[in-house]
Amino acid sequence: MVSLVANGKATGRATPETEERVVQAIRELDYRVNTTASALARGALDTVAFVSPDPTSPFFSVVIEGILEELDDNFALTVLVPKVGDDYEASAVKRALAGDLAGLILASPGRTLLDGVNPSCPTVVLDSGETRDGMTSIDLDLSAAAVDIAEHLTGLGHRRLAYVGIDRDKASLHVRRDALETQLSTRGASFAVDDLLVGRTTIVDAAAAFSAVWDDWDAAGITAVVCGDDLLAYGVLQVARERAIAIPSELSVLGFNDLPYSSLVSPALTTVDLSARELGTRAAAALTELISGAARPNSGSSATLNTRLIVRESTGPARSL
Repeated sequence: MVSLVANGKATGRATPETEERVVQAIRELDYRVNTTASALARGALDTVAFVSPDPTSPFFSVVIEGILEELDDNFALTVLVPKVGDDYEASAVKRALAGDLAGLILASPGRTLLDGVNPSCPTVVLDSGETRDGMTSIDLDLSAAAVDIAEHLTGLGHRRLAYVGIDRDKASLHVRRDALETQLSTRGASFAVDDLLVGRTTIVDAAAAFSAVWDDWDAAGITAVVCGDDLLAYGVLQVARERAIAIPSELSVLGFNDLPYSSLVSPALTTVDLSARELGTRAAAALTELISGAARPNSGSSATLNTRLIVRESTGPARSL
């Protein structure tokens, strides 16, 4: 009887007096429905898992906000993340799948991980740069971003650039860098030194790595640095403050993601908006359609989201060499 009243199903099954007594008892005991147990009892699944890289990245926090904004209230969201600065592996995905999920969202998975996962529930993949049978993909228009960056920086006179990235086997990360190199080349510019790759996406790691190479880069005539993530750009800006490297008159800095803090750092960071919130809302919408049967998983991208270059104070005309 308690369950019927708590779920609003007592009409016609209990007298008004009985229903009122049960409601009073529920209030006094602070009784709450166990939705997981209810789902198991009726054979329904009501949990969606979101598996994400680095939990400290504000980018994925905004993606989660988008998911929660769009996800049906009947679903609970479980978030699985690795240790700070690290990336998740196939074992994390397998642990998620062991939980009898209604659906799964994988954020920025690597190639090896995608090859090793065989989803047992509707699955949406975000920002992978690749497709797999049985998974619906939502990617970003990184080629357009490369055009925007190249036009912006070469238009400011930059010809000798450097790239700071993450040492991960992920197609989306490689596209950011490689597409930009192609666009720079067609405009008479290039990455004039070896890429600086860090193993962890942290400000501390980026700052230490950049500090170690800056003297050589300066001597090589580097006038602009493109970072594959705003967190890496923050590390470059930190070293610039410590070593009195004038931004942007001595060095222009540009990032990816447009994190919430990028307009607040000094100087404000020029960056590419990668539509984090929209990634989340589109993922939740696509997954809902898959779960309901309104859509079928495919081996091609279900969507490619637009990117947008946001020009701020950290980029300016190249210094004379």
